[in-house]
Amino acid sequence: MTAKNASDAQSLANLRWDSEGFPDRLQRAKGGLSTNAFAQKCGISESIFRKYLAGVSVPGADKLVDIARAGRVSLVWLATGQGRADAPNAPSAVDEALLERVIEAVEAALEQIDGVLTPAKKAKLVAVLYGFYQTEAEVRQGPVLELVKLTA
Repeated sequence: MTAKNASDAQSLANLRWDSEGFPDRLQRAKGGLSTNAFAQKCGISESIFRKYLAGVSVPGADKLVDIARAGRVSLVWLATGQGRADAPNAPSAVDEALLERVIEAVEAALEQIDGVLTPAKKAKLVAVLYGFYQTEAEVRQGPVLELVKLTA
């Protein structure tokens, strides 16, 4: 066993589930999303997710992974409170359903005004809207239309 592997094994041996701090870390992972929106993003019912937030129940390993992925946080941090919250080496997950809704809204707005955007402008607009709507419950056509008008 190499020195690095021995060090990694020792670090893993020191990890312990931190149930007391878990609800706070879960709230932090949820960020600005509503409880219902984040629970849906994780594939968990809102009532079960609320139990996790209240510290009444804890997720199984499969759900813990889903929560870490949806919240874009480190699995080790979420479970133990140790290490960094952000997952620097994890690929950033894309909510494909949200991205699709944003693209559809931009396309509908362009059609409504008979507008055309260069691919670069469209990509920037979609990226901005995607970032904004990650913390919103739904993609609203009105604001999208106004931004498309300004951009076109």
